[in-house]
Amino acid sequence: MKKLLFGALFALTIGLTVHFFARASGASAVAVLARIGTIGPLLWGALGALTVAFYLLDWLRFRSMLAVLGQPLRYVDGLRLTCVSYFVTSLTPSAELHTPAMVFMLSRQGVPLPQALAASVSKSVYMTLWICLAAWLSLMFGEPVALPPGLRAGLPWLALLLLAMALLLAAIAFFPAPVVRWCDAHALALRDGSLWRKILSGTAATASSISTIGTSTDIAHVLCHVASIAFLLVYVAIGWLLASHFGFQLDWLQALTIFSTSLMIAYLAPVPGAIGVTEVATSYMLSPALTPEGMAVAITLRVLCWYLVALPGALVLAAEFRRAGGRWTLPKVFN
Repeated sequence: MKKLLFGALFALTIGLTVHFFARASGASAVAVLARIGTIGPLLWGALGALTVAFYLLDWLRFRSMLAVLGQPLRYVDGLRLTCVSYFVTSLTPSAELHTPAMVFMLSRQGVPLPQALAASVSKSVYMTLWICLAAWLSLMFGEPVALPPGLRAGLPWLALLLLAMALLLAAIAFFPAPVVRWCDAHALALRDGSLWRKILSGTAATASSISTIGTSTDIAHVLCHVASIAFLLVYVAIGWLLASHFGFQLDWLQALTIFSTSLMIAYLAPVPGAIGVTEVATSYMLSPALTPEGMAVAITLRVLCWYLVALPGALVLAAEFRRAGGRWTLPKVFN
């Protein structure tokens, strides 16, 4: 039943997105699919190789974060995390379910909750910061690109929210002692074994783990940043290849500006999975007329770099939840 529910919800979001494309662009879904059908085997092969690299880099980012904390991550487990990540991110605005889902999956693999939480949060913030840095620098110093008026007005506010999150993470990383002391002091006043005492103890341990990551000089910490940059560049390369196929003549700086901004919108838009918003914005940046060719680029890019693993993610999460007996209790995770 859970699998059917997850599948129906995902199918509904895709159906509504296709309907939105048709209304927003004036191009029928048939016209867009016809353009996508012109992609030949050679290009599909190149796109496939880059897509594999894209998801391998996601695994490498998670693996390097956990390695700093002394926790291993097999490739198959990392792939399962990636699939679940893209699925749950597509369910709620601002990806509220992402961190709980990652912590659940990692705890099922034996990673202590504080370390799982620290690795998940740090990985997400690092990646988002690199994407936003690349997008804002290319928007400021590259050739101008068209942005939908609503997004142009809203992106600065979304960036401020991200900056606040990054500053909070940095403060915890470099000054964990006040958080640990406050949690420990309040935990001692609570009954031994109580839920809130466990939460406060877990928060103190998480702050220590975030500090371990943020102040680490381990090569694995550096590798996470390198993998984050490579992850962004692979996304840009996939977009650039698609744009070239559909007749958009972009130099590398134009491609970096358009597709790094596309990925920034996917990460920051307050819409479940940024579904619809990212595709239309990407097409608009390629051509404000929202042509079938632009929509074909946007949809193919998102299918390869988002939706491809989202549906398997629903099945993986449902199966893991079933193996957990249909529940995941917080006290057991903190033990």
